[in-house]
Amino acid sequence: MTHHRTPGRRVRRVAAAALGATLTLGGVAQAAPATTSRAPDAPTPTPPTTTPPTFTVTRTPCAGTRVPPPPAPPTRRGRAGATASPTPTPTATPSPSYYPAPAVRAGERPVGGDQLGTSGIVTAVPAGVPQPPQLDATSYVLADQQTGTILAAKAPHAHLYPASTLKTLTALTVMPQLDPKRVVTATASDQAAEGTRVGMVAGNPYPVHQLYGALLMQSANDAAYALARSAPGGVAGTLQRMNATAAGLGARDTVAVDPSGLDAQGQRSSAYDLAVIGRAAMQRKDFRSYVGTREMPFPGAKQPDGTVVKPYAVPNLNHFFMNYPGATGVKTGYTTGAHRTFIGSATRGGRSYVVSFMCSDTADWHHVAAMMDWAFAHGTKVSGVGTLDTTPPATPTGTPSASTSVPPTVTPVPAPTSSSPTAGQTSQPTGVARALQTWWGAGVLAVLLLAAGALLTRRLGRKR
Repeated sequence: MTHHRTPGRRVRRVAAAALGATLTLGGVAQAAPATTSRAPDAPTPTPPTTTPPTFTVTRTPCAGTRVPPPPAPPTRRGRAGATASPTPTPTATPSPSYYPAPAVRAGERPVGGDQLGTSGIVTAVPAGVPQPPQLDATSYVLADQQTGTILAAKAPHAHLYPASTLKTLTALTVMPQLDPKRVVTATASDQAAEGTRVGMVAGNPYPVHQLYGALLMQSANDAAYALARSAPGGVAGTLQRMNATAAGLGARDTVAVDPSGLDAQGQRSSAYDLAVIGRAAMQRKDFRSYVGTREMPFPGAKQPDGTVVKPYAVPNLNHFFMNYPGATGVKTGYTTGAHRTFIGSATRGGRSYVVSFMCSDTADWHHVAAMMDWAFAHGTKVSGVGTLDTTPPATPTGTPSASTSVPPTVTPVPAPTSSSPTAGQTSQPTGVARALQTWWGAGVLAVLLLAAGALLTRRLGRKR
């Protein structure tokens, strides 16, 4: 029997196929990211820009340092079928440009040597010996730590902010005053110190020797203030002794205003002075032990709310000391006004060198390492251009030295002579002059007696 397809059945099949297709497309649409359409009265908002915000750096660049090269223009990929651009003509590489050199106020006779009053680089390298590597800083000094002979320098007497390298002078001043076993109680002002802090909490006790470590290893400003105020005379007395200590060492460019080294009006130092101060500090065994420590424990504390902070480790932040073979110290520094400052020392094969620099924007320690490598390789072949040793020459035995009682900047008053007696004193005759005065007085007395006798005889004769 033959079956005939009716139009109704065909319509039902088409409808079923259309329904299946609709369900399948609906599933695909759910799996794909949904797109929504907005009504004409609700326009799509403009997407936020992806360009990062720009910031204007107002900090003054370090004087005498290299101007960074301009960024290379972005390269564009050529389109398919585009004509290649012609090869540019090679040009000579321009010489590096520098920011204006710093002002140096060293006077007619700069401390340490007449060649140190310049704002440029000073060396005395013989033929066959390479010049020292570039150290991109406003000023620097490289010297033999044992003899004080300066091998290379750049604007060594430029007056600049020292930043935390001044803590070297702080430690050198307070260490003879404060017993390391003494305990200091932190104050609220210590806890609120600006800048880098070790984490002192007001009301808690801290041994002085651990504050020394925090001062020199982590450059803690709270430790600097706690030590300065605990020394005789408080902060004011400490600052007075710091300036006296610097002057006694021949570091006449240094004026300490804040014992932490934070930028302060009138505070200054120089690369020459930092090398002098660092060299003197490294002569102290206790100072060397602190700057030569990689990590030390620091006591915990009890917070005002009763929370107890457990003891923790304080690391040494001097990357040069932590990484350079033979490094022995000394101190890093940074503020926005000072930029990066540094004192470093190293010893190899029985020889030691000290490097100091001020106002640098190079954070990597390798530029100091390159300078030290050059010193160890060629230091004995280079003539000195100055000296860190400003100690007056020794006087003969038994003769008192005027420099022990008269500061170097004070002109001593000449000793009085017999021809120009001091006010309030009478010149005393001696020798022949004294004898002549004696006989002259006797002769005058004899003449007077004879005259009086003659006059008396004459009067008696008249009366007769």
